Amino acid sequence: MHKLIKKLRNRFNRFKLYRKNKITLENNKKLKNTQIGKHCFIMGTGPSIKDQNLLRLKNEQTFAVNTFWMHPQFKEINPKYYVSVEPYSPKVENNFWLEKFIKNAYRLSEVPMELFFNIKTKEDIESKNLIPPNKIHYLAIDGFFRENLKYNIDLNQVIPNPKNVVLASILVAVYMGFEEIYLLGCEHDYLTYRTNYELNNYFYESDKFDMNNPKDVERYGLTVTSYESLIDHAGKLFRNYRLLKAKLAKEKPRVKIFNATPNSFLDVFPSVDFEDIKL
Repeated sequence: MHKLIKKLRNRFNRFKLYRKNKITLENNKKLKNTQIGKHCFIMGTGPSIKDQNLLRLKNEQTFAVNTFWMHPQFKEINPKYYVSVEPYSPKVENNFWLEKFIKNAYRLSEVPMELFFNIKTKEDIESKNLIPPNKIHYLAIDGFFRENLKYNIDLNQVIPNPKNVVLASILVAVYMGFEEIYLLGCEHDYLTYRTNYELNNYFYESDKFDMNNPKDVERYGLTVTSYESLIDHAGKLFRNYRLLKAKLAKEKPRVKIFNATPNSFLDVFPSVDFEDIKL
C-alpha cells in the first residue's frame, strides 16, 4: 500500500509540474527533429579537454555544459547549445554556486547559443533579467529512469531526473534528432577519490576551500558524504546511462553514442579517439 501511495504521489507531482508549465514546455516543440541525421558533440568539464584541440569543433554542432564558459577558448569554440540543470535558488543564503552563475551569466550571451535550464530556475532567471528570454528553453525534471523503459524523453513533457548534465544534454540532442553523439570531458572517475570534495576534476582550477573552516563550509555549501553514498550516487548515474541506452536502442535505433573522453570510466558507450573522428 505504501509503495502504491508513493507511486501515485509521484505521478501527481509530475502531472502538476507539467500543467503548471505546459505553455513553456510547448515552446520546445519547435526544436524537435530539427537536426535529423546529423552528429554533435557534448563537451563536459573534465580535465581531459585541456589536451584536446576543441577548435576542431568551432563549425560543428556542439553542446557546452555548466561552467564550460571557463574554457579560455570558449568564444572561439563557438558552442551552439548550452545546458545546465542545476536548480539554482536565490532562496538559499550564501549560495556560492548561484553567485557564480549570476556573475558569469553574461558569457552566455557572448555566443549565439540555444540555452536549456531546469524549469525550477525560470522565475529567478527572468526576474533577474540574466539572459535574453528568447534564447532560453526549459526542462521539466522529475521522476526516474525505469527498468521497464516506460519513461518519457520528449522535452515538451516532464523528463526523469538525469542525475547529471551530460545525460540531460543527451536527452536534448536526441529530441532534436541528432543521431551520432560524441561525449568529451566525461571522465566520470568519482569513485577514485575518497570524498566528494577531495577531487578537482575540471579542466580549470576550481576555487580553494577549507573543510575545517566553518565560513567556507557555509559559503560553498560543503557537506562531506560517505564513500558508500558516493558509490550509491555513481551507481544510480551509471544505471541511468544504461537505461537510456536501452530505451534508445528500442525506440530510436539510429542514434549512436560514443565516448571520446580519454581514460574515462563511463563504459556504457563505446570509446573512440577524438582525433580519429572525421568532421
